[in-house]
Order: sequence, then C-alpha cells, then structure tokens
Amino acid sequence: MKQSSIKTLKGLCYAALFVIALGLVFLCIQSYYILTTGSGPGVINWDSPRIGLKLGIFIANRVSILILMGLFVAFVMNILKYLRDGQIFNRANVRLMWALSAMVPIYAFLADNVGQACSATSEMNIMVSSDFFVYTLIVLIVAQLYKVAYDAAEEQKLTI
Repeated sequence: MKQSSIKTLKGLCYAALFVIALGLVFLCIQSYYILTTGSGPGVINWDSPRIGLKLGIFIANRVSILILMGLFVAFVMNILKYLRDGQIFNRANVRLMWALSAMVPIYAFLADNVGQACSATSEMNIMVSSDFFVYTLIVLIVAQLYKVAYDAAEEQKLTI
C-alpha cells in the first residue's frame, strides 16, 4: 500500500475519533437538556401518565447510541492497530461489523420512537420508518463486503 494512502487512512481514522468524541459531548449536553428542562417541545414531560415507557425508550435510545459509538471506536482503533502490520482488513473488524449490523436495527427503531417519548402528549404510538430497513440493509451489505475483502486478503497472504 502506498505511504500516501496509509497517511490518508490514518488521518481519516483520527478525524473519525474526533467526530465521535464531539458526538459524545453533544449527546451528553442534549440528554441533560431533555431530562432537566421541564416542559416544552422536545423534552420529557414528567407529568405524562406513560412516563415509565417514555423514559425507558429515551434511555434505551441513549444506550444504543453509546454502544454504536463504542463499536465505531473499536473499529477505528483496530484499523489503526492492524495498519502498523500493513493490514487493512482484519478478523476483529469483521466481528465488529456483524455486531454493528445487529445493533443498527435496534438503534433505528429506538430513534424512530424517541420523538414520541419526548412529546408533550400522553399518547404513545410505536413507529417504524424505512430507516429501520434501509440502515440495516446497508450495514449488512457493508459487513458482507468487509468479510469478503478480509477473506481475499487472507487468501492473498497464503499464495505469496
């Protein structure tokens, strides 16, 4: 692999880690605002008769985001770790891609319904949008492509 490509990939990895860190800070600030502001649009109505369900969906949404961030950080760190050995595709990231493909539909479902949890109404209508299916399909395709690339890289090592 060319040295310029390695530098570009490392730069992208560090940029991704920086963006994830910014996202984590934003998530904390946003969660604090939603939980403590009191009343109004976009915050949890503590007087709602379904506060347990709404709070559960909100917390599950935040936990799913944190899990996704953790998986992304592990993925990027593995790229940086294995890049020292000249490997781009590695078995650890294949497993992480499959974990991401399992986590994305959960996140997409919760993201579709977190707006309901933060609504002022006492109604709670469960929603599923096309994002649930599209995101899941995209991550599954990328995971399979990554596995094929890993298998091809391993096969190439054996033929040399």
